[in-house]
Amino acid sequence: MNLVLLAFLALDPLTPEEVLRSVNQHFPLLAAVLEERRIAEGGQLSAKGEFDTKIKAKGDVEQFGFYRNETFDALVEQPLQAWGTDVYGGYKVGRGRFSPAEDKLATLSAGEYRVGLRTNLLRDRAIDARRTGLQTTAIERDVAETTVDKVRLTFFKEALKDYWEWVAAGQQLRVAKALLDLAEARNEQIAETVRLGSVAPIELTDNRQTILRRRGAVVGAERNLQNRAIELSLFLRAADGSPIQVRADRLPTIPEPPGDLEEVRIREDLAFAIQQRPEVRGLLLKRQQQQAEVRFAGNQIAPQLDFFFQYSKDAGVGSRTKIGDNVESGLIFELPAQRRKAIGKNMQQTAKLAQIEAELRFSRDRVVADVQDAVSAVRAAFESLAVVRNEVVTARQLEEAERARFDLGDSTQFFVNLRELATADAQFREVKAQSDYFKAFAEYDGSTTRIFSRYALTKP
Repeated sequence: MNLVLLAFLALDPLTPEEVLRSVNQHFPLLAAVLEERRIAEGGQLSAKGEFDTKIKAKGDVEQFGFYRNETFDALVEQPLQAWGTDVYGGYKVGRGRFSPAEDKLATLSAGEYRVGLRTNLLRDRAIDARRTGLQTTAIERDVAETTVDKVRLTFFKEALKDYWEWVAAGQQLRVAKALLDLAEARNEQIAETVRLGSVAPIELTDNRQTILRRRGAVVGAERNLQNRAIELSLFLRAADGSPIQVRADRLPTIPEPPGDLEEVRIREDLAFAIQQRPEVRGLLLKRQQQQAEVRFAGNQIAPQLDFFFQYSKDAGVGSRTKIGDNVESGLIFELPAQRRKAIGKNMQQTAKLAQIEAELRFSRDRVVADVQDAVSAVRAAFESLAVVRNEVVTARQLEEAERARFDLGDSTQFFVNLRELATADAQFREVKAQSDYFKAFAEYDGSTTRIFSRYALTKP
């Protein structure tokens, strides 16, 4: 299958929405970033695995020596999220002769059934490593979404930039062709006046040279349009992901710029951007993750005090010492004298939280700066467009006046050509100014994240 399609079946003008939808659905680099979701989902599933039910079993046979016996022990253990508690149930059977030290392994003929639990009273009661992992990996899924959104914003802005440059290249090609048409149409008129002896033959030669130069300019403009279409094809793709080199007959006219940005809108968009920019949301989520780590590290400074309880009962026949209910309970205490490991870990996690807070403050400042710069670019582009449009009007007036003088014999083809070139140059710059305006507006929409709602783009 060809990687480049030379034609696009639909003949409607290509729109920015169509380009961005293509990026959203088929851009390869975006598809690669979407794997961040699966990575986060895998991490979350792995953290949930800390609460998986565990099945343990052990068998032992001792048939040599004075003490000959057989034992089998099975246990089902279930960690709980409440208080970091573990509950379990088990069965064991021990037959034969056991040494006094191993007497607990002996059971009645039908074996021993037991249930029990172990729970934390101080350390690991409010939070432990397993529950911290659950919290942080659950947040990591949202962090992955901010990564995807950040990359989407980057690609959307690049796609819109290439789109408007392609549109501008098409408009400039039209200007170049119109300029060539003027010279070619005038060539017959000059040839007739030369035959009548009204003007010197050099005027016809000069116009032919003008035609050749303008044909060269058209070739250059066509090459520029092809180049912009090739660049745009990186973002504009078919359903199978192959690039589409869009045809020139899908070129739209450049729409009228909506105007300058109002202060009320800027304030609203800035407040929205400070909350919704992916890098800010990502840091807010990372702060939540780090806060969970800080809580866990602080909890580890506390002493360990665990409570355990077990109920067991043998069934069948055998030694009288094994008959009846057996209840065991107690406390386990542990506290390192210096607690340097826990204290040091708490210092590390607290410092990391302070780092994230500093990054978050700078990130918000960066958002403000980006929006302000985008506003400045939009306003500058709008003002520049107004200036260039006035220049186009003036250039056309001078061109028409010079052409009227030429028709009356008061001017030469050389001066008419200069006026036409000046008008075309102003038109070229008008097209560029229009393109610059829409590219600046795309940057503004990207910096405020309004680009998602403006083009109704859902997440891929």
